[in-house]
Amino acid sequence: MKSFIRFIVFSNIWVAFCVLALALSSELLISATNYQISQFVFFATLFTYNFQRIVRIKKGLNHIRKVWLAKQNIAIYLLMACGGLVSVYLFFEFQLITQLFIITVGLISILYPFGLREIPFSKIFIISFVWTVSTMLLLVLENNIPISQNIVLHLLSRFLFVFAITIPFDIRDLKYDAQNLQTLPLFFGILKARFIALFALFMCLVISVFQHLENTIISSNLLALIFLYFVTSIFIVKSDKKRGEMYFSFWVESLSILCYLFFVISVLIF
Repeated sequence: MKSFIRFIVFSNIWVAFCVLALALSSELLISATNYQISQFVFFATLFTYNFQRIVRIKKGLNHIRKVWLAKQNIAIYLLMACGGLVSVYLFFEFQLITQLFIITVGLISILYPFGLREIPFSKIFIISFVWTVSTMLLLVLENNIPISQNIVLHLLSRFLFVFAITIPFDIRDLKYDAQNLQTLPLFFGILKARFIALFALFMCLVISVFQHLENTIISSNLLALIFLYFVTSIFIVKSDKKRGEMYFSFWVESLSILCYLFFVISVLIF
């Protein structure tokens, strides 16, 4: 069982499901569905994350997955090929505006391991931006949903949530990131970085309450978000560079899946 979990985590299948879960959460939040977008973000994530990992390791960078990836070389390249082919096929089904944003985040994702991530403090903002576009904005654009105040607040909230759950990964990577790769934990220290993450979650909560008062978020979804932010805050507080890889790559990453589960459960209960 442990070897299976390690495979789905290290092969980035798990993170692809996490991105998919956030995309499905967006469908529930803004009452819109698009199965092609959901499929696209899953397979595109599968391709880009494995591509980035392979590039970084081939450049000689130290990483906990380096030995494992060397042993699973064929499987990783097969997953990359599958993710890339399906993504390209689905890409041509979308509207032009959707395609333009896909190209934008695609270029950012491809350039990320080639020095883009080394721009001071860019790492966390790049990840937050790409995940926000992938898990919500693409759905909005493809479904021709007007960019209203409510949509902007949803996008901002998603950006801040991803921002918050990315900080624990920066804490994990303290032992791998070069000193010239400025991240929040490296610059401010772990304690202040945790505080910044918690503040981002607090702003998410403020936005959600405001939307509820504006009658743009139903009570069940608000309750789900409150539970999500509470559980997320616990994981952030407990984040430490001494924690094992699975704490971050499985449990912290799972917060995205928990987001979708909380939405589903709240709808069933209320």
